[in-house]
Amino acid sequence: MIVLAKASSVSHMRNKIPWGTLKKVASGLFFLLVAYLLVTKARELEWHKIWSTFRETDPATLWLATGIGMACYLAYASYDLIGRKLFDVQIPAYKTMLAAWISYACNLNLGAIIGSVALRYRLYSRLGVKASTVTKIMGVSVFSNWTGYLMLAGGLFVTGAFTPPESWAVGDIGFRVLGAVFLALVAGYVGVCAFANQRTYRLRDREFTLPQLKIVAWQLATAAVHWTLMATVIYQFFHGELDFATVYIALLVSCVAGAVSHVPGGLGVLEAVFVALLAGELPRHEILAGVFAYRCVFYLVPLALTLPLYGIFETVLAKKSDPSTTP
Repeated sequence: MIVLAKASSVSHMRNKIPWGTLKKVASGLFFLLVAYLLVTKARELEWHKIWSTFRETDPATLWLATGIGMACYLAYASYDLIGRKLFDVQIPAYKTMLAAWISYACNLNLGAIIGSVALRYRLYSRLGVKASTVTKIMGVSVFSNWTGYLMLAGGLFVTGAFTPPESWAVGDIGFRVLGAVFLALVAGYVGVCAFANQRTYRLRDREFTLPQLKIVAWQLATAAVHWTLMATVIYQFFHGELDFATVYIALLVSCVAGAVSHVPGGLGVLEAVFVALLAGELPRHEILAGVFAYRCVFYLVPLALTLPLYGIFETVLAKKSDPSTTP
């Protein structure tokens, strides 16, 4: 009787816990955290230098680079559409892309933990998507992005378009071999998807489904557009003094270095790689000026748009899709 009474008491206490209220409080706190981080990041920026850069740059170049940057963000957001298609997620495409767009801007400026992981879970949960499905969508996005990277970097490395500085431990032959390995990995992935006898595999408690070739083509095409547009943005700020392939390779190398360093936005890493690779092509101050202008357009302009977009998402768009708000 005592045991039954205790069990009944515990069950009664659990029923009394206001889970709905706690969830709303936690959601509000997360919203405030993201808003605080965005505002703090904005306050840390040296806006006088940013404004000076904008004044000294040709307006046509700024508008063109900004437009290309926005197109690049849309290309990145399209990665999540692939996951939406694969896992039959029943939310509108524009909301999927908006969630990915906001996450990308925060990922670049605040780091992967807040931007790519926590914020994505938050945004998709507000749209009624289960956490397990969000994990799958993120996995597809990351895999698509870096598979395309391997294809593009592999092609540039294996052809000898990239000549590493003499001080680097890996020389020209090493990068050609690395490029061949990259291309072999991509070819292996395409081949497995094309000729596999079955589509679904289990590894312990995880299930993996190989996409059809049309989805693979979608992944690689989206990645090619995304990386190429990103390189095109920064290319605008070197005023034709460098060839596009050189800028493209410098960007690809710097992005890997930034990802490995775990520094939000690759701050300092991007500049160091560009200076190391392009020192023989342009004066150091011109390289740094070009990279800084790129940061303004590709990182900071989207960051300035992110806070109001996030507010709109939370208060208007997500509310319509949140199951808890329906009568």
